[in-house]
Amino acid sequence: MGRVLLLSSSLLVLGALAAIGPVSRAPDAHTLGGSCETTRECREGLSCVDREGVIEGQCSATCSESSSCQAEFGDAAMCLGADLCARSCAGAADCPSGTGCNVYGWCERARARQ
Repeated sequence: MGRVLLLSSSLLVLGALAAIGPVSRAPDAHTLGGSCETTRECREGLSCVDREGVIEGQCSATCSESSSCQAEFGDAAMCLGADLCARSCAGAADCPSGTGCNVYGWCERARARQ
């Protein structure tokens, strides 16, 4: 009885781990700062972050300082005070489609005004 219970428990755990597995990425997945609705739309190493008032619907990663963002994503990256990497910019041309350069020097998703 004990072996059957152990075996069935092990199979349940393995099944759950297989279901959780890695997120499959879209073939045209976005880079740092790209607009997104789900993590599938972001390249490996990035998640779709939607934190109201910070980053709303953009591909990002966690950080503790700008140097870690730059090491991972290049010189055009910075770490925001919310511990999230963002694409840095000097103007709109530096930002991915659907985003613009805000007054703080990072690409922010353009939202429809209501």
